[in-house]
Amino acid sequence: MEKRHLKGSTFLFPGKVNVGYFQKEEDVWLVDTGLDDEAGRKIARYLEYEKKRLRCIVGTHSNADHCGGNAFLKKRTGCLIAATPLEAAVMENTFMEPLLLWTAFPFAEISNRFLQAKPSSVDILIRNPGIFDESGLEAVPLPGHFLEMIGVRTPDDVFFVADALFSETLLAKYHIMFVLDVQAALETLEFIEQQEAEWFVPSHAPAVENIRPLAEANRKSLMRVSQAVLDCCSEPVGKDEIVRRLGTLFGISMSITEFLLYSAAISAHLTWLRKKALIAPFIEDGLLLWRRSS
Repeated sequence: MEKRHLKGSTFLFPGKVNVGYFQKEEDVWLVDTGLDDEAGRKIARYLEYEKKRLRCIVGTHSNADHCGGNAFLKKRTGCLIAATPLEAAVMENTFMEPLLLWTAFPFAEISNRFLQAKPSSVDILIRNPGIFDESGLEAVPLPGHFLEMIGVRTPDDVFFVADALFSETLLAKYHIMFVLDVQAALETLEFIEQQEAEWFVPSHAPAVENIRPLAEANRKSLMRVSQAVLDCCSEPVGKDEIVRRLGTLFGISMSITEFLLYSAAISAHLTWLRKKALIAPFIEDGLLLWRRSS
Protein backbone atom coordinates (compact mmCIF):
# COMPACT_ATOMS: atom_id res chain seq x y z
CA MET A 1 0.00 0.00 0.00
CA GLU A 2 1.04 3.59 -0.56
CA LYS A 3 1.43 5.54 2.66
CA ARG A 4 1.63 9.30 2.41
CA HIS A 5 3.31 11.32 5.14
CA LEU A 6 1.39 14.40 6.22
CA LYS A 7 3.12 15.71 9.33
CA GLY A 8 5.01 14.28 12.29
CA SER A 9 3.55 10.89 13.14
CA THR A 10 0.45 11.28 10.97
CA PHE A 11 0.11 9.48 7.65
CA LEU A 12 -2.57 8.60 5.13
CA PHE A 13 -3.44 5.56 3.06
CA PRO A 14 -5.02 7.27 0.02
CA GLY A 15 -7.87 5.50 -1.73
CA LYS A 16 -11.56 5.66 -2.55
CA VAL A 17 -11.88 5.93 1.21
CA ASN A 18 -8.87 7.61 2.77
CA VAL A 19 -7.63 5.77 5.86
CA GLY A 20 -5.79 7.74 8.53
CA TYR A 21 -2.64 6.35 10.19
CA PHE A 22 -1.18 7.71 13.42
CA GLN A 23 1.95 6.17 14.91
CA LYS A 24 3.15 6.37 18.50
CA GLU A 25 6.39 4.44 18.92
CA GLU A 26 5.54 0.91 17.71
CA ASP A 27 1.76 1.28 18.04
CA VAL A 28 -0.61 2.46 15.31
CA TRP A 29 -4.07 4.01 15.43
CA LEU A 30 -6.19 3.94 12.26
CA VAL A 31 -8.95 6.34 11.32
CA ASP A 32 -11.48 4.08 9.53
CA THR A 33 -10.58 0.92 7.60
CA GLY A 34 -12.22 1.03 4.16
CA LEU A 35 -14.86 -1.07 2.47
CA ASP A 36 -14.26 -4.75 3.17
CA ASP A 37 -11.99 -7.62 4.21
CA GLU A 38 -9.65 -6.94 1.30
CA ALA A 39 -9.07 -3.39 2.52
CA GLY A 40 -8.36 -4.76 5.98
CA ARG A 41 -6.06 -7.44 4.59
CA LYS A 42 -3.93 -4.86 2.75
CA ILE A 43 -3.58 -2.79 5.91
CA ALA A 44 -2.67 -5.87 7.97
CA ARG A 45 0.03 -6.88 5.49
CA TYR A 46 1.49 -3.40 5.59
CA LEU A 47 1.57 -3.36 9.40
CA GLU A 48 3.20 -6.78 9.48
CA TYR A 49 5.82 -5.68 6.96
CA GLU A 50 6.55 -2.55 9.01
CA LYS A 51 6.52 -4.59 12.26
CA LYS A 52 3.95 -2.27 13.82
CA ARG A 53 1.17 -3.17 16.22
CA LEU A 54 -2.37 -2.01 15.47
CA ARG A 55 -3.53 -0.60 18.77
CA CYS A 56 -6.92 0.87 17.85
CA ILE A 57 -9.30 1.63 14.99
CA VAL A 58 -11.09 4.94 15.45
CA GLY A 59 -14.32 4.79 13.47
CA THR A 60 -15.59 8.15 12.25
CA HIS A 61 -18.98 6.59 11.52
CA SER A 62 -20.62 3.29 10.65
CA ASN A 63 -21.24 3.53 6.90
CA ALA A 64 -19.99 0.26 5.43
CA ASP A 65 -17.27 1.85 3.31
CA HIS A 66 -15.66 3.22 6.47
CA CYS A 67 -15.83 0.22 8.80
CA GLY A 68 -15.76 -2.68 6.33
CA GLY A 69 -12.22 -3.69 7.31
CA ASN A 70 -12.89 -3.59 11.06
CA ALA A 71 -13.89 -7.21 11.57
CA PHE A 72 -10.91 -8.60 9.63
CA LEU A 73 -8.39 -6.37 11.41
CA LYS A 74 -9.81 -7.01 14.86
CA LYS A 75 -9.68 -10.76 14.33
CA ARG A 76 -6.18 -10.61 12.81
CA THR A 77 -4.56 -8.22 15.30
CA GLY A 78 -6.72 -8.15 18.43
CA CYS A 79 -6.93 -4.36 18.19
CA LEU A 80 -9.46 -2.19 19.96
CA ILE A 81 -12.22 -0.29 18.16
CA ALA A 82 -13.43 3.15 19.25
CA ALA A 83 -16.61 4.90 18.09
CA THR A 84 -19.45 7.08 19.33
CA PRO A 85 -22.39 5.20 20.92
CA LEU A 86 -24.85 5.42 18.02
CA GLU A 87 -22.23 4.60 15.40
CA ALA A 88 -21.00 1.73 17.60
CA ALA A 89 -24.53 0.30 17.69
CA VAL A 90 -24.55 0.07 13.88
CA MET A 91 -20.98 -1.29 13.69
CA GLU A 92 -22.03 -4.10 16.00
CA ASN A 93 -25.39 -4.63 14.23
CA THR A 94 -24.63 -3.75 10.64
CA PHE A 95 -28.03 -4.79 9.26
CA MET A 96 -29.19 -1.50 10.79
CA GLU A 97 -27.68 0.58 7.98
CA PRO A 98 -29.85 -0.91 5.21
CA LEU A 99 -32.71 -1.12 7.72
CA LEU A 100 -32.40 2.63 8.28
CA LEU A 101 -32.58 3.28 4.54
CA TRP A 102 -35.43 0.86 3.84
CA THR A 103 -37.27 1.34 7.19
CA ALA A 104 -37.67 -2.43 7.52
CA PHE A 105 -35.40 -5.47 7.61
CA PRO A 106 -33.38 -5.37 4.39
CA PHE A 107 -34.13 -7.47 1.32
CA ALA A 108 -31.46 -9.39 -0.58
CA GLU A 109 -30.48 -6.68 -3.07
CA ILE A 110 -29.53 -4.21 -0.33
CA SER A 111 -27.79 -6.71 1.94
CA ASN A 112 -24.49 -6.01 0.20
CA ARG A 113 -21.01 -4.89 1.22
CA PHE A 114 -21.74 -1.30 0.20
CA LEU A 115 -24.52 -0.99 2.78
CA GLN A 116 -23.79 -3.75 5.28
CA ALA A 117 -20.30 -4.38 6.61
CA LYS A 118 -19.36 -7.40 8.69
CA PRO A 119 -20.21 -6.70 12.35
CA SER A 120 -17.37 -5.68 14.67
CA SER A 121 -17.53 -5.19 18.43
CA VAL A 122 -16.63 -1.75 19.78
CA ASP A 123 -14.43 -1.51 22.88
CA ILE A 124 -14.24 2.23 23.52
CA LEU A 125 -17.34 4.42 23.44
CA ILE A 126 -16.48 8.03 22.63
CA ARG A 127 -19.18 9.86 24.56
CA ASN A 128 -17.65 13.34 24.63
CA PRO A 129 -15.57 15.53 22.34
CA GLY A 130 -11.86 15.67 22.99
CA ILE A 131 -9.01 13.25 23.67
CA PHE A 132 -10.33 9.76 24.41
CA ASP A 133 -7.22 7.61 25.01
CA GLU A 134 -3.45 7.75 25.44
CA SER A 135 -2.84 8.40 21.73
CA GLY A 136 -3.70 12.08 22.08
CA LEU A 137 -6.17 11.79 19.19
CA GLU A 138 -9.10 14.16 19.57
CA ALA A 139 -12.71 13.34 18.66
CA VAL A 140 -14.54 16.25 17.00
CA PRO A 141 -18.32 16.02 16.46
CA LEU A 142 -19.28 16.51 12.79
CA PRO A 143 -23.07 16.01 12.67
CA GLY A 144 -25.23 15.91 9.58
CA HIS A 145 -23.98 13.08 7.40
CA PHE A 146 -24.88 10.14 9.61
CA LEU A 147 -26.08 9.31 13.12
CA GLU A 148 -23.21 10.56 15.29
CA MET A 149 -20.22 11.08 13.02
CA ILE A 150 -16.94 12.46 14.33
CA GLY A 151 -13.78 13.80 12.81
CA VAL A 152 -10.37 13.02 14.29
CA ARG A 153 -7.65 15.58 14.93
CA THR A 154 -4.17 14.20 15.56
CA PRO A 155 -1.51 15.74 17.86
CA ASP A 156 0.22 16.85 14.64
CA ASP A 157 -2.80 19.08 13.88
CA VAL A 158 -4.00 16.93 10.98
CA PHE A 159 -7.80 16.94 10.88
CA PHE A 160 -9.56 13.91 9.39
CA VAL A 161 -13.03 15.26 8.57
CA ALA A 162 -14.71 12.01 7.40
CA ASP A 163 -17.77 12.53 5.17
CA ALA A 164 -18.48 16.10 6.25
CA LEU A 165 -17.68 17.03 2.65
CA PHE A 166 -16.90 15.38 -0.68
CA SER A 167 -14.62 16.05 -3.62
CA GLU A 168 -15.84 18.26 -6.44
CA THR A 169 -15.51 15.25 -8.75
CA LEU A 170 -18.01 13.30 -6.65
CA LEU A 171 -20.32 16.30 -6.36
CA ALA A 172 -20.37 16.57 -10.16
CA LYS A 173 -20.97 12.84 -10.59
CA TYR A 174 -23.64 12.13 -7.97
CA HIS A 175 -25.12 15.58 -7.25
CA ILE A 176 -27.38 14.31 -4.44
CA MET A 177 -24.89 13.52 -1.70
CA PHE A 178 -25.99 11.35 1.20
CA VAL A 179 -27.02 13.33 4.27
CA LEU A 180 -29.42 12.72 7.17
CA ASP A 181 -29.69 16.25 8.57
CA VAL A 182 -29.27 19.15 6.15
CA GLN A 183 -29.18 21.87 8.80
CA ALA A 184 -26.54 20.03 10.83
CA ALA A 185 -24.50 19.35 7.68
CA LEU A 186 -24.52 23.06 6.80
CA GLU A 187 -23.49 23.98 10.34
CA THR A 188 -20.68 21.42 10.18
CA LEU A 189 -19.41 22.95 6.94
CA GLU A 190 -19.39 26.37 8.61
CA PHE A 191 -17.57 24.92 11.61
CA ILE A 192 -14.91 23.29 9.43
CA GLU A 193 -14.35 26.54 7.52
CA GLN A 194 -13.53 28.24 10.82
CA GLN A 195 -10.95 25.61 11.82
CA GLU A 196 -7.21 25.92 11.43
CA ALA A 197 -5.15 22.79 10.75
CA GLU A 198 -1.94 21.80 9.03
CA TRP A 199 -3.90 19.40 6.83
CA PHE A 200 -7.57 18.58 6.31
CA VAL A 201 -8.31 15.04 5.16
CA PRO A 202 -11.82 14.29 3.85
CA SER A 203 -12.58 10.59 3.41
CA HIS A 204 -13.51 11.03 -0.24
CA ALA A 205 -11.23 13.84 -1.42
CA PRO A 206 -7.50 14.55 -1.47
CA ALA A 207 -5.87 16.02 1.65
CA VAL A 208 -5.67 19.81 1.45
CA GLU A 209 -4.16 22.62 3.51
CA ASN A 210 -7.06 24.98 2.74
CA ILE A 211 -10.48 23.37 3.12
CA ARG A 212 -12.59 26.48 2.53
CA PRO A 213 -13.06 26.22 -1.27
CA LEU A 214 -14.21 22.60 -0.95
CA ALA A 215 -16.55 23.47 1.92
CA GLU A 216 -18.13 26.17 -0.20
CA ALA A 217 -18.57 23.76 -3.13
CA ASN A 218 -20.33 21.31 -0.81
CA ARG A 219 -22.57 24.05 0.57
CA LYS A 220 -23.60 25.09 -2.94
CA SER A 221 -24.32 21.45 -3.79
CA LEU A 222 -26.58 21.00 -0.77
CA MET A 223 -28.45 24.21 -1.50
CA ARG A 224 -28.84 23.31 -5.17
CA VAL A 225 -30.51 20.01 -4.22
CA SER A 226 -32.77 21.72 -1.66
CA GLN A 227 -33.88 24.24 -4.25
CA ALA A 228 -34.59 21.47 -6.75
CA VAL A 229 -36.69 19.63 -4.14
CA LEU A 230 -38.56 22.83 -3.35
CA ASP A 231 -39.24 23.42 -7.05
CA CYS A 232 -40.73 19.93 -7.30
CA CYS A 233 -43.15 20.82 -4.52
CA SER A 234 -44.72 23.62 -6.56
CA GLU A 235 -47.40 21.01 -7.19
CA PRO A 236 -48.38 18.05 -4.96
CA VAL A 237 -45.68 15.40 -5.30
CA GLY A 238 -44.50 12.24 -3.53
CA LYS A 239 -40.93 11.53 -2.49
CA ASP A 240 -40.33 8.76 -5.05
CA GLU A 241 -41.45 11.13 -7.81
CA ILE A 242 -39.05 13.77 -6.50
CA VAL A 243 -36.22 11.22 -6.68
CA ARG A 244 -37.20 10.40 -10.27
CA ARG A 245 -37.38 14.05 -11.29
CA LEU A 246 -34.05 14.95 -9.73
CA GLY A 247 -32.48 11.91 -11.34
CA THR A 248 -33.63 13.24 -14.70
CA LEU A 249 -32.61 16.82 -13.87
CA PHE A 250 -29.08 15.84 -12.86
CA GLY A 251 -28.67 13.00 -15.37
CA ILE A 252 -28.25 10.35 -12.69
CA SER A 253 -28.62 6.61 -13.35
CA MET A 254 -29.46 4.54 -10.28
CA SER A 255 -28.97 1.06 -8.94
CA ILE A 256 -31.28 -0.13 -6.18
CA THR A 257 -28.63 0.77 -3.60
CA GLU A 258 -28.15 4.22 -5.08
CA PHE A 259 -31.90 4.80 -5.22
CA LEU A 260 -32.18 4.17 -1.48
CA LEU A 261 -29.28 6.51 -0.74
CA TYR A 262 -30.76 9.24 -2.91
CA SER A 263 -34.19 8.68 -1.38
CA ALA A 264 -32.82 9.04 2.15
CA ALA A 265 -31.03 12.25 1.19
CA ILE A 266 -34.22 13.65 -0.37
CA SER A 267 -36.04 12.83 2.89
CA ALA A 268 -33.45 14.93 4.74
CA HIS A 269 -34.04 17.85 2.39
CA LEU A 270 -37.82 17.52 2.79
CA THR A 271 -37.42 17.60 6.58
CA TRP A 272 -35.25 20.71 6.37
CA LEU A 273 -37.66 22.51 4.05
CA ARG A 274 -40.53 21.57 6.39
CA LYS A 275 -38.63 23.00 9.38
CA LYS A 276 -38.25 26.22 7.40
CA ALA A 277 -42.04 26.18 6.79
CA LEU A 278 -41.49 26.21 3.02
CA ILE A 279 -43.42 22.98 2.36
CA ALA A 280 -46.03 20.87 4.10
CA PRO A 281 -47.00 17.18 3.92
CA PHE A 282 -50.51 15.85 3.39
CA ILE A 283 -52.25 12.60 2.52
CA GLU A 284 -54.25 12.24 -0.69
CA ASP A 285 -55.64 8.97 -2.08
CA GLY A 286 -53.47 7.02 0.34
CA LEU A 287 -50.25 8.79 -0.70
CA LEU A 288 -47.96 11.03 1.36
CA LEU A 289 -47.49 14.12 -0.78
CA TRP A 290 -45.64 17.41 -0.37
CA ARG A 291 -46.49 20.90 -1.58
CA ARG A 292 -45.20 24.42 -1.10
CA SER A 293 -46.72 26.32 1.80
CA SER A 294 -48.97 29.20 0.80
